[in-house]
Amino acid sequence: MNILALLAALASAQPTATIMKPKSITVSGGQCRIKDDGTLGVNVGPNAAMPTLALTIGPGAFMAKDMHANLAKFTGPGKYQNELMALYLGKTATEDVYMGLGTVTINADGKSGSFALNDGKGAGTFDCGAAPAK
Repeated sequence: MNILALLAALASAQPTATIMKPKSITVSGGQCRIKDDGTLGVNVGPNAAMPTLALTIGPGAFMAKDMHANLAKFTGPGKYQNELMALYLGKTATEDVYMGLGTVTINADGKSGSFALNDGKGAGTFDCGAAPAK
């Protein structure tokens, strides 16, 4: 593989998310990874401190017990209900924010999927660029 092909492959591996609801926006950047405890973390957006899309599947999700989230470990492709997620669409962590429990579907490719808040206020798709690793 030549250096240009390698750089193109690395550039295409960047996570992306398309928020369809409450408003249409596409962002890139961030990371998707699996923690040692079996928790998948997906953070997509140009600001690492406040990603546009943040979702977790698994027992290590911050405040999972307090929010009565599903505590089952991430096991790969499939549908996961009552998972924690947040959409940060404003300029601050308190402006234009949608968060709560929702459903995440991981596609058969293991790297992309969809999400929807249970209250119907937020939904979209994401692609980690590559299957998440530890």
